[in-house]
Amino acid sequence: MGELLYPEYRNYSETRTVVNNAMMALLAGSRLAGHTLQLTAGSQRTLGELFPAVEHIRRFNLRSDAARSLLHDADHHLASVALPYALATHEDFVMSNISLLRREGIPISTGGKRIKAWNMHEVLFRSSSYTIPRVLLDNFHLLREMRNCTIHAGGKVQPDLMTRLAAMSGRAITEWQRLNGQPPSDVIKSGQVTLIAPHIFTAFAVTKGLGREINAALASVIPASSWARIAVQDYHGGTTRTKNSSGWRRGLVGYVRKNYLVANLSEVDLERAAKKLGYWTLATWK
Repeated sequence: MGELLYPEYRNYSETRTVVNNAMMALLAGSRLAGHTLQLTAGSQRTLGELFPAVEHIRRFNLRSDAARSLLHDADHHLASVALPYALATHEDFVMSNISLLRREGIPISTGGKRIKAWNMHEVLFRSSSYTIPRVLLDNFHLLREMRNCTIHAGGKVQPDLMTRLAAMSGRAITEWQRLNGQPPSDVIKSGQVTLIAPHIFTAFAVTKGLGREINAALASVIPASSWARIAVQDYHGGTTRTKNSSGWRRGLVGYVRKNYLVANLSEVDLERAAKKLGYWTLATWK
């Protein structure tokens, strides 16, 4: 099934790509730097002396052997940064879509609780009468508890993480192992959360999958008349074509075919929305 490329989803996809590329650049950069420093093995000179033209190098002014050792173990530190970054980007997306549902008059089923990271997906899927993707959510919540231990408890394992591990379904455990090459229980070593590079890849894979499920949930519950209005506003905000012109109309139809095909909008839907919004004031559409 295709995706609805509405503004919130496009912004999320673009931001996620930027964040993913940035984290991959840092991960690859640490590997490249460690590889390069093999050429200086045995040197007693500092990095500042060896590479004086590199910006900020004196802030990392160690001998090459010590620097290489740190770079070799950089995965944990990069994952400690990437995991909160990826989850924060995703949390903003989920909350923005709950707001979108509310604006479109869809009752939000909160169960009387405040919407937070621990229940935001369940709220959105329940409100959309959409089947909850349990495997993705089990893995998301494990990542979330790992993140919480990292940023709120100095990496020490907390009871909520242990509870989450014990509650994971067999399918979720199998999927986690497929993504990470190790069982979920291996995230704990000597009472500490041990983050590795695959956890970065898993965070992006899981949030991407959940993003697609959210896209499908909204497509199923928001009516065509609302998607027509959203699509027309979206198109009008970016086009330079003149209102009421045949070029504006043709551009709208093409834009909707490209970005909103899943909504199955007819030209009648678009005409009604355009006229209601005041973007088309002619009596005829053709």
